Amino acid sequence: MSASTTERLLNLVIALLGSRYGRSRDFLRTNIQGYEPKSSDEAFGRMFERDKAYLKRLGIPILAEKDPYAEDENAWKYRIRPQDYRLPEVPLDPQGVTILSLAAQVWEQASVGTAAARALRKLERATGLAADGGTAALEARIRTREPAFDALWDALLNHRTISFSYRRAQSDELTQRTVEPWGLGNKYGQWYLSGHDLSRGGQRLFRLSRIVGSVSTVPGPPFDRPVGYDISADLDALGTGPLSQATLRVPPGSGQLLRELATSADQAGAEADQAGFEGAGADQMGVDGWDTLLVPYREPELLAGELAAMGAAVVVVAPAALRADVCRRLSLARAVADGSLPEVDFVPRCPPEQRTKTTTEDRLRRLLDLVPYLVSHPGVEVAAVAEEFDVSRRQLEEDLALLTLCGLPGYQHGDLIDIQWDGDAVFIRDAEELAKPLRLSQEEACVLLVGLESLRSLPDGTGGTGGAALDAVLNSVRQVAGDGAWVGAAVQARITADAPLPTLSLLQGAVSEGNCVRLRYLVRQRDEVTDRVVEPLRIFSLDSTWYVEAWCRMANGLRNFRLDSVLAAEATGEPALKRGLPRNGTLPVSAFLPAADDVEVVLALSPQAQWAAGAYGAQAQAPLPDGGMAIRIKVGRPALVPELMARLGGGGRVLEPRELRGVTIGWLDAALANYPQTGSID
Repeated sequence: MSASTTERLLNLVIALLGSRYGRSRDFLRTNIQGYEPKSSDEAFGRMFERDKAYLKRLGIPILAEKDPYAEDENAWKYRIRPQDYRLPEVPLDPQGVTILSLAAQVWEQASVGTAAARALRKLERATGLAADGGTAALEARIRTREPAFDALWDALLNHRTISFSYRRAQSDELTQRTVEPWGLGNKYGQWYLSGHDLSRGGQRLFRLSRIVGSVSTVPGPPFDRPVGYDISADLDALGTGPLSQATLRVPPGSGQLLRELATSADQAGAEADQAGFEGAGADQMGVDGWDTLLVPYREPELLAGELAAMGAAVVVVAPAALRADVCRRLSLARAVADGSLPEVDFVPRCPPEQRTKTTTEDRLRRLLDLVPYLVSHPGVEVAAVAEEFDVSRRQLEEDLALLTLCGLPGYQHGDLIDIQWDGDAVFIRDAEELAKPLRLSQEEACVLLVGLESLRSLPDGTGGTGGAALDAVLNSVRQVAGDGAWVGAAVQARITADAPLPTLSLLQGAVSEGNCVRLRYLVRQRDEVTDRVVEPLRIFSLDSTWYVEAWCRMANGLRNFRLDSVLAAEATGEPALKRGLPRNGTLPVSAFLPAADDVEVVLALSPQAQWAAGAYGAQAQAPLPDGGMAIRIKVGRPALVPELMARLGGGGRVLEPRELRGVTIGWLDAALANYPQTGSID
């Protein structure tokens, strides 16, 4: 849609907001710029109905009222009631706005982060308050890196039935599923869809990472969701299934992570375990003399990924299903490892000046947000406005120019919005109809409610903001959301920290007091336990994995340490040095911190594996002919790459450097040699 469409819709909103008794169809066709006065009744009717539906999707309902004294179609009058358009009064204090800011920041790195920022801006305008800019004791971020997320999110909010191909757990079999989405939830860093599976005739839970290909909307009317549905019960049930036990063999002195998880270890091996090899003796496996570990688990798919990434350093003895899943991942990775090399175009391109999307919906939303912002900030600098709305100066100037073409019907002096410049300062006048913020859309209310609820799962309740204050803010947002508050129960994200509370409390205290901590830390990549002194700066999460960002004296540099790899922590009583490091900057997209001497690697990823681009801080991306993506990353330890390829299970392969391709193939062959009865998959 063009700028003229945005202009017409904006003029329509102003005209209907500025009328107490409504406007007739003839009046709108004749007086609203963008409608053609000479068009037929049918042509105008179709365009007007499209515009009404479009504005309704944006949360702007147009009320139609019949004049009892008129007979023709002009008996119907149309208007937008101010109470339906404008954000109602919100009882928030400065602390409440700060809590909202934390809730919005949860989505900073997610595809719906723009909606969260937009919602926060509206509430700040409505209350006249702003977040204090400080940082919480804990900071959490949720990412939506699964390709299917956006389509499922849209279908959930609009009650649309969807269809997709789905891969069952521990299998390559694909089935077509038709589902009425009821809710979305995040737990263990994984997103899940809950809904009524029309294909199977009952409620099912689907892991988004197993959805293959695109999600399509099924034609037909919206479905009716179950009244009062809450996804909490579905998320609570995850990880509560029967506890299983894996029998694993590892070389003496290795497999430190597995040893930490194991309930027992038999240094000599257990004869009973050999039955799990299905007739193959330990000498045939090349693991004679290895240790036997018994490791409990509830999520076989997650454990299989970890074990596959260990390659030849572990052998799965039992159960058979877990061993088969590990073999499947290794075999799929090996099958694609030495395929033909595609052409990759990493041609450097100048970043576009326009940093935001330019669809009619995005621009109209921005203009409706821009007017109340300018009204409440007379004389604001152009650069500050551009930064607030994440647009270039050129785009902002185009937006301001478009606003000067809009106003009340008549479009004379005093009717049109007046924008004046004084140097770099901007002033707006004659914009009373749009001076108050537009009420929260369903999506905006959803992201705030989910963000607020997610703060509850932090170990201190709200990241240091106070439980009672959080409850008050939640109630306020629910009231503002009105009928849209149902999404707060349908969408949830669990971001509970995975470190013991004593360790977490110790690190929190060290961050706030500026003290040093001694860590006994498991370096997973090198399979070794180290002792080091660190100076903690902040604690944050990416999805469900928590980190402490700290200056490491042993490495003499800034490092991110996984909290679930901290085996022990104790205060040293020594104050941290004043190194001038930032404590409240933007959280990293990836926990990996590349160094100047790291190795540059190019990988090819399938659509389902493209989450790795963000997780490993891709420095460049390029599309591939098969629909996949090539990425360029830096790694400090090249051995990480074959481990990643095994974890992806055929979803990725090494393109460059060529010698690393050979290393990866050899690594996978060595891992598969532990399972002589398993053939490669063609």
